[in-house]
Amino acid sequence: MAKQKQTVIRNREQQPSWFDKLSPLKKDLVCIAAMYVLLLILFNKIIFGNMAFTEGGDNANAIAWQKAANHVIETEHNVPLWIPYAFSGMPGFGSLAVSKWPINVSFLQLFLSIPGNLLMFYSDWGWEVWHYFLAGVFMFLLARGLKFSQLPSLLAALTLMLNPYAIGLSQAGQGSKLMALSYIPLLFLLTYRLFQRRNILNFGLLAAVVGTMLLTNHVQMAFYGFLIIGCYVLYEVILEIKHQPVESIKKVLLFACAIVVGFAISAFVYLSVNEYQPYSIRGGGEAGVSGGLSYDYATGWSFHPFETLTYIIPSFFGFSTEYVTDWQGQQQALPLYWGWMPFTISTVYIGILPVILGIVALVYRRNRMTVFLAIFSTLIWFISFGNHFPLVYNLFFNYLPYFNKFRAPSMILHLMPITFGLLAAYGASFLIDLPDRPKEVNLVLVRKRLRMALGVLGGLLVVGLILKGAVYSFLSGSMFVKEGDLQQFGRQVLDGLKEKRFDVLFGDFVKFTILTGAIVGLIMAYVTRKVQRTFFALGLIVVLVVDLAILDDNYVDPKPATSVEQAFVPDATINFLKTDTTYYRIFPIGTELFRDRSYIFMANFIPSIGGYSPAKPKIYQEMIDSVGLFPPRFPMNMNVLNMLSTKYIVAPARLPETNLPIVNVDQARSMAIYLNPNYLPHAWFVDSIVVARSKHEVFQVLNSASFDARHVAILEKEPGLRPVKPDSVGVAVTAYRSREIKLDVATSVSSLLVLSEVYYPAGWKAFVDGKETEIYKTNYVLRSILVPAGKHAVEFRFDPPAYQLGYSISLGAWGVTIVLILIGLFQIPAVKVRFGGKREEKEPAPAA
Repeated sequence: MAKQKQTVIRNREQQPSWFDKLSPLKKDLVCIAAMYVLLLILFNKIIFGNMAFTEGGDNANAIAWQKAANHVIETEHNVPLWIPYAFSGMPGFGSLAVSKWPINVSFLQLFLSIPGNLLMFYSDWGWEVWHYFLAGVFMFLLARGLKFSQLPSLLAALTLMLNPYAIGLSQAGQGSKLMALSYIPLLFLLTYRLFQRRNILNFGLLAAVVGTMLLTNHVQMAFYGFLIIGCYVLYEVILEIKHQPVESIKKVLLFACAIVVGFAISAFVYLSVNEYQPYSIRGGGEAGVSGGLSYDYATGWSFHPFETLTYIIPSFFGFSTEYVTDWQGQQQALPLYWGWMPFTISTVYIGILPVILGIVALVYRRNRMTVFLAIFSTLIWFISFGNHFPLVYNLFFNYLPYFNKFRAPSMILHLMPITFGLLAAYGASFLIDLPDRPKEVNLVLVRKRLRMALGVLGGLLVVGLILKGAVYSFLSGSMFVKEGDLQQFGRQVLDGLKEKRFDVLFGDFVKFTILTGAIVGLIMAYVTRKVQRTFFALGLIVVLVVDLAILDDNYVDPKPATSVEQAFVPDATINFLKTDTTYYRIFPIGTELFRDRSYIFMANFIPSIGGYSPAKPKIYQEMIDSVGLFPPRFPMNMNVLNMLSTKYIVAPARLPETNLPIVNVDQARSMAIYLNPNYLPHAWFVDSIVVARSKHEVFQVLNSASFDARHVAILEKEPGLRPVKPDSVGVAVTAYRSREIKLDVATSVSSLLVLSEVYYPAGWKAFVDGKETEIYKTNYVLRSILVPAGKHAVEFRFDPPAYQLGYSISLGAWGVTIVLILIGLFQIPAVKVRFGGKREEKEPAPAA
């Protein structure tokens, strides 16, 4: 009877499922179709309801910058290299704030967008869903390239595609980061292929992907992509250099050339970026001065080592500052995150299954690739700790080129679903093959340990449910409180928040025990031959999807598409400002207006001395900090406001200590506009100059009550000729465009003409009667020129050679890359014929 039962089990195992009967290509297509369907379900309101991911925040700021750029294109018919509406003017391309002119959407992205528009039903926000799909497909291709069969490859792909940390990017309005992340698996695959087989096609494709990833305009995520392939190349060279030195050098040179061509593809953007970065807050503040972010600013979002527990229980520290739950009888977004970062709306959780399978892979499938993935995962884990573990982070911050330009160390954890997704594929492949390897693994011992694990998990769940109240009492004394919570919420509200934080954690603990029990039970059923091979693999995939989808639902909160545009609709304040057609700027007071909602001014083309940019000019930031513009300091420094041509001050409440007249009140928004009658025009002649020898001296004068920008200019070097007070002057602005300012001026003696525009020597040039003249850095942030006596035509032009050069390089690099790819494609049939006709179709084995 026992033998008969075993025979039935074997026959059931050997009977192929419908999936097993498919050809390898059809299996690939089924897996890719499954990913597509999952995304349609998860984002159904985005795709079929044409709704938006979010209506404000970074998303609104990005849209506002693009609206400003489009306005420049439409009104001036020129490339928007300079945007005058934020921070009194700053580079558009150099700061990566402008992203759609004219070819920075790479040809590869344009090619991919054709099926993207079709598959996403031409949804306005479907492009973000499309990049989740690309992330999944590229991860699937990477796993297949490593010789995994389809279902372990699908598991790896879903680990990245449905990762909550990535899904949260869309809610935060960080689409460029998502785009860059989606190309990293393909970047890794092509690097791997180039090292396995050096040919023209792999070279050309790698160059195209490098350029395309860079043109997503998220430099930090692209940098992390280069970090993973750079470490992989270094790892391979270390292993091979002794045995194949010549071969290793050839591979490295070919890889380096592909990277160079890829950078050349993006040259028309990144030559401008490279030119601007020394002047931004991420650089030294001036040409020739190396620098980066301040250490405290760079490490602001450091991942605390204790928060590693969120890889097991995602809400161990609350995982979201805006967790929507029931509170006082209604659904509200509550600040349930209580970890060490300032705030967060997502979790680094990758799923309990990839963690378990990754451990299985490292125990039972240690090989060349798994060792690399383990080493690299450990490295990025330590880097993410930032200032909580400075030993590793500081090495990179101080010595790795460009690393100190980036902030938020925890962002590097976006790579963890890639490394652990591949490790999970190795672990899944090992388990799938387990019944066929009774000599390698003691299956009796395995079954015993699985039963023990089920017992432990069941015991934890029962004890937890019975003693829930006691557990909360024990933990609440030292947990569930973030620094500053008591001052912000008060004792009564905080006690309620602590209970909510515990409830969310406990719910995830229950989910953890149930899902882990399901995984263990599924493995036991498989090793005891109660589940067929294909259904075992599908079972693992179902557990992963359920686990991640529960969390992903927190990050998919679609907004009506109309609400996005509604954020830019002019209100009474905007409408009043639009009636003034003179040259002026506004000073929006407070965090909300100066920074967070500055997009409403930019989208309506109203020049502001505030704004939002992660790469604003450094001298401007230093000026803001030193004279007390943000946060606002009272009494206000009217001298600085005057020199910035600040005609209006917009405030959400009555200003203290001011006699400025109110010219408009928006009762609906409680917003008032104050008129500054002493604001200075676009350009003016001064009577005298002060030469300051240090930054400290400049700000001493700027903050002095006796300083008057109308009469005195602060320079940082002696001009060629000392100007004197003129008897008579005249200044008329004859043309004002983003990249061109023309004036007709007249002065009785040689005088200094100050222009209320931000000093930026990397591109702006000045001409008097067609002859170029030196621009002086004035009042720390403005510019001035010496004008000889008489009547003159003055012109300021922004035409940086870096852009024109980069544009030519980009076109040339794309031409070379496309030719190489076409040659590589035409060589494929010849290679097949040369090596003997048809290639056998057989299931690939996992990479060793």
